[in-house]
Amino acid sequence: MRLRFVFLFAVLAVTSCHRPADYAVVGSAEVPSVHGDVEIEKIDKGQLLVTVELDQLPAPSQIEAGLTDYVLWFVVVGEDPQRQTALEYDAEGRVGRASVPTSLREFEMRITAESTPTPDTPSYLLVASQQIREN
Repeated sequence: MRLRFVFLFAVLAVTSCHRPADYAVVGSAEVPSVHGDVEIEKIDKGQLLVTVELDQLPAPSQIEAGLTDYVLWFVVVGEDPQRQTALEYDAEGRVGRASVPTSLREFEMRITAESTPTPDTPSYLLVASQQIREN
């Protein structure tokens, strides 16, 4: 019986090492209907794969005229925001998605509404954010 317990514990420990971590995301005051999640998966060479999926995401132009894209940023305390990528937006499904590898372990993930997919700095139109902390 003791051997089974040790084996079961070892199996659980090994399988849980690479399980993705999930973080819930809710919309900001600008877009309160938005919700979704961020999945963090350990990949090669100590990298993490950050996958964001947001639901109930209106077209950017519905938030403010002239906006065309949603952009993912990583913000480390004491540093400028780092633009990652524009979200792939499905207007019919009202879903936005992005996947980005990173070596960061502690940062704030932000999604902003923008007038271009490659802004130099994030706009004031915060759509969603989430603190990420991984070991």
